[in-house]
Amino acid sequence: MNKPFSNFLANIKRYTVLTPMEEEELCGLLLLKTVKRKQLLLREGEVCSYEYYVHTGCLRTYYTDGKGTEHNLYFAVEDWWISDLYSRTTGKPAHCTIAALEDSEVIGIRQDDLEAFMIRVPAMERFFRKAYQQALIANHLRSLRMLSVNGQERYKLFREQFPELAGRVPQKHIATFLGLTPEFFNTIHARVLRQDQ
Repeated sequence: MNKPFSNFLANIKRYTVLTPMEEEELCGLLLLKTVKRKQLLLREGEVCSYEYYVHTGCLRTYYTDGKGTEHNLYFAVEDWWISDLYSRTTGKPAHCTIAALEDSEVIGIRQDDLEAFMIRVPAMERFFRKAYQQALIANHLRSLRMLSVNGQERYKLFREQFPELAGRVPQKHIATFLGLTPEFFNTIHARVLRQDQ
């Protein structure tokens, strides 16, 4: 089995176990896709029909408001998952866009194929239940931090929690993810770097 699918299967094994036959069947449903830097994986208004696993690279999910301002909601690097859950689940147009911040490779599985596979293989449903629980916890904690700590503390927590993102994601994208203006973010970024020395 090739390397991208080996990493994909290792990710699944964090929460569940598939038989060799189930692994083979699952790999037959997967699509390996290359996404160049700045290329869109999903555009707002399109229907998202895939769940994606990031094999290599870095991507972001963002929402564009009525004034044209982008608000970053999620980042994904190697061994993380990315999709528009709302669109993929409801079949309605996506509210968000997914774009590559680096040349990336993702492994996709169509929603219909995933649903059918989870019915046949309940262990796969367990994997996604556990993965979604972790994602909901992370989103819950992020929401609480947005309400309860100042910008500098949010940035320090971001650097502690996601050290792999701090050096790879442009600062302007980190700023909007943390709910900060780029100008204010530059000030606190410099302050945090001074404190780290």
